[in-house]
Amino acid sequence: MSRRFNRRTFLRTAAGAAVALPLLEIDQARGQSQSGMPRLVIFQTGQGNLPSRWTPPSLAGDALQLSEMLQPLSAHQQKMMVLSGVSNRLPSLHTSNGHNAPGHTLMTANVVDTTGNGQFDPNISVEQGHWCLGPSIDHYIAAQTGVQLPLNLAVGGSNPGENRMFYQVKDPNASGANPEAPLNNDPVDVFNTNLAGLPSGPAATRADRFRAERGNVLQGVSASFASLRKRLGRRDQQRVEAHLDALADLERDLNYVPPIECGEVTLDVPAGFSVPSWPDHLQYDVQADLMTTITANALACGARDIITIQDTGYHGPPFEFLNVGPVDGWHAQIHNDPALALPYSVSDDNPTLQAGFLHYASVFAGLLSKMDAIVEPNGSTVLDNSIVIWLSEFGTGMTHSPNNLPIVIAGGGGRIAMNRHLARPNTTTNDLFVSLLRAYDLTDATFGYTGDSSLNNGPIPGLVS
Repeated sequence: MSRRFNRRTFLRTAAGAAVALPLLEIDQARGQSQSGMPRLVIFQTGQGNLPSRWTPPSLAGDALQLSEMLQPLSAHQQKMMVLSGVSNRLPSLHTSNGHNAPGHTLMTANVVDTTGNGQFDPNISVEQGHWCLGPSIDHYIAAQTGVQLPLNLAVGGSNPGENRMFYQVKDPNASGANPEAPLNNDPVDVFNTNLAGLPSGPAATRADRFRAERGNVLQGVSASFASLRKRLGRRDQQRVEAHLDALADLERDLNYVPPIECGEVTLDVPAGFSVPSWPDHLQYDVQADLMTTITANALACGARDIITIQDTGYHGPPFEFLNVGPVDGWHAQIHNDPALALPYSVSDDNPTLQAGFLHYASVFAGLLSKMDAIVEPNGSTVLDNSIVIWLSEFGTGMTHSPNNLPIVIAGGGGRIAMNRHLARPNTTTNDLFVSLLRAYDLTDATFGYTGDSSLNNGPIPGLVS
């Protein structure tokens, strides 16, 4: 029995093709990750920030006005947003010094295995070697979306000290806690492992990979129209011809990609650079620049979809390259230690601390600039197609307070609106990560520890589109 194609059938078929083409662009705009979701970068720096100088004012319509400590990010204001009011409430459930519990729980929003046998005991103090009873958000998203393991990088010495933050997803057949994710602080080793092995030549260009992955979908749509055209009247055939011409123009546009060959990416290591060692953490600035360069290129070349950069030298960075440096006693200055006899009533007024925290902002700005300079096949940038989060384990380092954490989100990946300050007091890191899961089409109602009803309140209102 032959099948008749009436006008309604034609319109339905044509509409299907017309809808399919923009979806192709959306999939590419989401970053060409293995899962089709935005890429994810987490940039963590230590000791919080200077709240009175960091927190933007609350303005009508969530408008963003950059504060003093966010000024290095001014060039990226249209592609960033600030989130304030989020607190990490997990440390209050633990016995700990001022640093261990906030650091261990920041990225997991979960409790620590203080017993060493997979159990949480609030009466046992959190120590540096303890693991968490849940994975960090980066490893959880990787597992749920099916992309490769996150690349966890360190800026600072090789010893993470008290600031253990990133934890792998535990083997379901294994007992105990989630193992700590390995950190690599050697830029040359990271480059050689993740980028130097990529093939060179025409087949390695991002343009060719894009066309191959697209699989000539537009040609398939054109073929379907060609088959349909034989069953249509002359006027409808003319309409189909015009649509095929439009498809051809669209395909030519999509085929244009800047000629970046991943096999030719190199790492320019300055003469005299040596990997920082603990506890000196010298040449932090050079190391950070190399790591952010690697991050941008690894994302663009598809070497990794999720990358974290952790500040492991947070306790005593000398900041020898600052105009106020070298800094002696960073940690003591953070706490405004009376023994230093500093002429400031609060840490926020210390110009040395201001210079250090502005440097962290400059490193983050550099990361955004490198990501924004790489144009993707659809004309947007790596930054546009990624979610980039900058945060710290403290809101106020002076008092070891994990409340009102300083959080900046950039890029947005098409899921988070930019250029705004979203003030959401009384929300938690559990809520933040549930919101982040929504940006990756994951519908978990909770994340992290569920033994306290005040922790998981659902997604933060208005954060994710």
